Amino acid sequence: MKKHLLVVIALVSSMGTMAQNCTVDPQYANAAPGLYPVGSLGPTCELVAAKTIVSLTDTLIDAGAPLGVLTAYIDQLKVDSVYGLPSGLEFHTNVETGPPPYNWGVYVNSGTVPNQTSAIGCAYVSGAQGSWNAAIGGGPNNDGVYPLVFVIDARIQSTSSGLANAVLSPPVWLSGVSPNFGGGRFYILDTLVVASDYADLDATISGASNIDPATQYNYSVTPVPGATYNWTVTNGTVMSGTGTASVMVEFSGSGSVEVDITDNSCSGNDVLVVTANSVGLDEVSGINASVYPNPSNGIFTLQLENSDALNIRIMDVSGKVIRAERLAGANLYTIDMTAVEAGVYLMEIESAEGRTFKRMVKN
Repeated sequence: MKKHLLVVIALVSSMGTMAQNCTVDPQYANAAPGLYPVGSLGPTCELVAAKTIVSLTDTLIDAGAPLGVLTAYIDQLKVDSVYGLPSGLEFHTNVETGPPPYNWGVYVNSGTVPNQTSAIGCAYVSGAQGSWNAAIGGGPNNDGVYPLVFVIDARIQSTSSGLANAVLSPPVWLSGVSPNFGGGRFYILDTLVVASDYADLDATISGASNIDPATQYNYSVTPVPGATYNWTVTNGTVMSGTGTASVMVEFSGSGSVEVDITDNSCSGNDVLVVTANSVGLDEVSGINASVYPNPSNGIFTLQLENSDALNIRIMDVSGKVIRAERLAGANLYTIDMTAVEAGVYLMEIESAEGRTFKRMVKN
């Protein structure tokens, strides 16, 4: 495929740090010359963002009179310089050999003219995480977007014109060919985006927020290959799935489920508050009890069927116990909640008959 020397490729590149190499994606082995995948590329949690490079095998140059436009067959391609990277970040390839003028190595096509096969390689940007963090909100427009310019050189192995071959004496790098004969380096335009949330993982928990005690519920997050998951439950128990992206939880009342996800440099956290259903709670045991007025300004009345001894615990929606006491000798009790903040609370009532729960709403 013939390509003009001025190659403009719109690419949103991304981040890497301290990586020793990149991985060539073989699916692009037969693709046209360019950088792949096309379009934007987000950061990986390993802080390596690579593009697969497919080398030029030929290009058109305008050598002027009397040679005219001819095909130059390319056998090697290299990056000479990169402009626009934020401070502390570096460009690397998988064929680096150094020293100059081969700072980032050479991609060598295989086969013979004119039936060459493009070399395939990869390149990436790297740097310490602190350097990436410092680049957030930078760039010409202070939005974390950095226009990059890659200066590329290619070696002409031969041309489609015998006269041109005699004049240019291939093999010769384009940078060594006079502009009068269509020589000179060419450029790939790139854009590096350092998003403020580049190291954030989506940890949004999916699952029921209204629950019945003594019933198991599934809670899950979008799986991230290679990530670790730490689940924490208040007023409940993880029944299965510990360490995975999906757990089964059984609550004893209102509480919460929280997950922390880590994957190398990336992390994410989410907390889901769950509220116990009042109908389901009353079905836990046969205790006959009622709480009124509900909602209330903080003074509640607890009415029981008998005056047997019992224990009560009042918890907030996170499962934290804010009050616990033992009651006996009456079937009406005043519960003073004026000192606590407005919100939803859960009263656990336990006696010899069993256990039940009542939701309390303070205005």
